[in-house]
Amino acid sequence: MRLNQFFTLFLFLIFSTFLTGQEVRFSFQMGAAIPVGEFSLNSVTPDSGGFASTGFDIRFVYERVFKNNLIVGANLGYSVFGLNKDAMKESLSPNDPEAISLETQSFQNINLQARLGYNLRIIKDKILITPFIDGGLGVFNSAYYAIEDDQGNTYVRNGNTGVSFLISSGLDVVIPVNDFVNFKLYVSYQFANYTVNEEFTENGMVSIIDYNDIQYKYRSIYTGIGFTLSF
Repeated sequence: MRLNQFFTLFLFLIFSTFLTGQEVRFSFQMGAAIPVGEFSLNSVTPDSGGFASTGFDIRFVYERVFKNNLIVGANLGYSVFGLNKDAMKESLSPNDPEAISLETQSFQNINLQARLGYNLRIIKDKILITPFIDGGLGVFNSAYYAIEDDQGNTYVRNGNTGVSFLISSGLDVVIPVNDFVNFKLYVSYQFANYTVNEEFTENGMVSIIDYNDIQYKYRSIYTGIGFTLSF
């Protein structure tokens, strides 16, 4: 599906829920972004698409609740992951990791997804559990880093942006504070496969010494807190 077709469908979905739904919920959430699987591997070469470390997650969620407790909505999120410098140094120079000087920038992921969920009222007016699944657009930026060895040689890796279909599944626990404000706990698992064109240059030279398509098996767990306004 082309991006313009996706956004058209996305906007139609949001507009239709305003006309047909019952309750509207707007949520702001933030918490930890925890990479898992190959995305967080630290015992292989940097070209593997690993070495991500725990970062932070921010997201805005819109939901429309229907009479039958079905939920339709949208999820806009931004996640940042660090790069495990110690593990990368040990991989590049196992015998003397401290001989490597490393400068890095973070991995970043942006998501725009449609949501389908269901309200489960565990304790009436006290605890609400909402399992959900999100699907939509994921935009991924791989980490930049510069390596300097003990000979003074500098190697720089730059990566382009990868775009893919991104799926999330998770669970919200909503605790009402009053008729309009709710406290929220959330956990979700997000996954996609991104292909990123990355290039290596040496000593600041314009000429590229290596150019590869790197496969990132993006897998991450998100957990945190938030608050919800209900109308």
